[in-house]
Amino acid sequence: MKNDKYKGLLNTLKGLEDVLLQMAIHRGYNELERCVIILEDDPPAFFEALQPLMQYIRKHRLSQPLIITRRFVENSLDAYPLEFLDMQTQYRNLLENTDILAGLQFEKSDLRLQMERELRSKWLLTRQAGLTNPFRLKLLKSIIGESRTSLYPVLKGFFALSQKSVPHTLTEAIQKGESICGCELSLFSTPIAGINDFSRYVEMLDQLIIKVQGWQI
Repeated sequence: MKNDKYKGLLNTLKGLEDVLLQMAIHRGYNELERCVIILEDDPPAFFEALQPLMQYIRKHRLSQPLIITRRFVENSLDAYPLEFLDMQTQYRNLLENTDILAGLQFEKSDLRLQMERELRSKWLLTRQAGLTNPFRLKLLKSIIGESRTSLYPVLKGFFALSQKSVPHTLTEAIQKGESICGCELSLFSTPIAGINDFSRYVEMLDQLIIKVQGWQI
């Protein structure tokens, strides 16, 4: 099983015990798992020291872990609050000398700014991509699939702005998020049947932009 393969990652980090703070497996609303490794500092000969880890993930066909330091995390919360919120809300530790993720706190103004930026970007890119061939269903599904996945952390952001617990499943987030966002969110999960659904998805993003733009901090 994949979980067992992830546990084997610990054996590849022997010699790094002094700098290893946390190794966690994060799972997003898309159900994909990714390992996050947080170090106190980068080890000497960083690239060489982590080659056993890289060889292991290639052998077992795992996603490349996100390898960062405590300082990077602390200095990046204003730039990447959604990414760290996404990690914080659903993870399990494989190793926990210090649970960095559990203690993260975010400024609402930083969350709101990144949420608006992500929504505006995906609204524009999705609409432009749909012009390529609006009658090719396979293309529309692919465009929406990529857009949805990238915006799942934004959905979590609305709960954080509202000071509510972030749901662990997409289904629950959609159900509870509709009252927070003031619009229907079903198109974050329902299949796209054609250009009408595609247009409705773009309209939903526009409604979310208006909502977050007017959010009072």
